This record gives sequence, structure tokens and C-alpha cells, in this order.
Amino acid sequence: MIHQSPAHIYTAKQRGHIETDRHRVIATLNFGAYADATRKPFGALTVVNDETLAPLTAITRKLDDNTAMLVIPLVGALHYSLGAKEQELVPGEAVVLSPYSKGTTVTFSNPYEADLINFLYINLKSNGSAGFGVSHINLDIRNTLHPFTQLGICGYMGIFDGRNEVLYPVNNAANGLFAFVVNGAFEINGRLLEERDALALWETDAADIEALSDNAIILLLEVPLNTFTA
Repeated sequence: MIHQSPAHIYTAKQRGHIETDRHRVIATLNFGAYADATRKPFGALTVVNDETLAPLTAITRKLDDNTAMLVIPLVGALHYSLGAKEQELVPGEAVVLSPYSKGTTVTFSNPYEADLINFLYINLKSNGSAGFGVSHINLDIRNTLHPFTQLGICGYMGIFDGRNEVLYPVNNAANGLFAFVVNGAFEINGRLLEERDALALWETDAADIEALSDNAIILLLEVPLNTFTA
């Protein structure tokens, strides 16, 4: 039986909303002009955005020192560039980018002429190691969590059939867990999460994850808590 640990649920309908006619940001944690006392960073995790780009639109983001970007396309291909050759990232892949120098700028763009793209944009405090790495997430194999780890980020994604479950043991007792429901609904340690809801768990040694719908997709991050206080 899983110990009922402290937790915080971030409901999708209460996220921050920043939008222009070309770009939409829906922020789970504080970002830009969105600020809420209940949406502060969760340990090393500082930004969790659900973003949509219009056709042939580009945005730029600046990489701060000791910060890593995790980008996961959900709908459509995403192009990205650190000033060199443009790279393509497709659903089923994740890229981690960490700055080579102070103020490194990354460009993200939608290559399509008529279609929107949707992706997750996540920031975590890092150990300062520079570089980038692409991980492949095999969602063809269902009902399991597929790991992807780059530059110290410990992440998992999985697609589940309804009523399938998995137990995730925490690797480091000093870490917390952050779950984000991409699609469908889940129950995690007795807490119900629906599409685009998120859950932070701390003081726990495991997460009992059960899908409540077919084709339910979840992202799970094991996060150093550092100076986190509830």
C-alpha cells in the first residue's frame, strides 16, 4: 500500500493563459506575466508550458545559466536551432538543451503552411553542464513508462490502456515526482487527474499510477527538490 504523501494538484483549468494571434502559452507554473502564489517552482522544476504555434511562426527563448530546457512535441514536428543548422523534433522524441554560454538563444518554429503544432516546454535548474541530447520515446509499446534521460534530467512517458497500472519507485529519496497528463485520465496515489492536469508529490517513495481511460498518456519527472518548501 502506498503511503499517502503530501501533494499539490495543478488543475488544467486554472493554468495561466498568454496568447497572441500566432502563439499560445498555457502555463502550469509561473511564467512571464502569469504569477500565482500556488504556482511557484517545484524544486528544480521552474517552467511547465503547454504551447501552440501557428503555421510558419517562430519564437525565441533565452537559456539562463544553470538551466536546462526540455522540449517534447505532442502534435506535429517542431524545428529548433541554437544558431547553427536547424533540427527537427517529432512526436515520440524529446530534446534537452543546456546553455553553452550565458544568454544562449534557441529558436523554435512551426514548419507547416497550414497546421498548428503543440509541444511541452519545460525548464529545470541544472548542474551547469552544457550540451544537448535527443531521446526517443517508444510509445508503440503500451502500458509501461519509457525512460529518457539527458544532462541529468530523469523523465518518463507512457501510453496506457484503461485500467492498466504501473508502480514507479523513486530513485532518490531527496527527490519529488511531477506528473503531467497529456491525454486521458489517471489516478496517482489515490488522486484523480484529468487531461492536462498535473500533480506534484514529495516525501514519497513510489507512485502508483493507474490509467482510467484508453490511450491515456502521461509524463513523469523525478525532480531534485533542493530548497523546495510546501
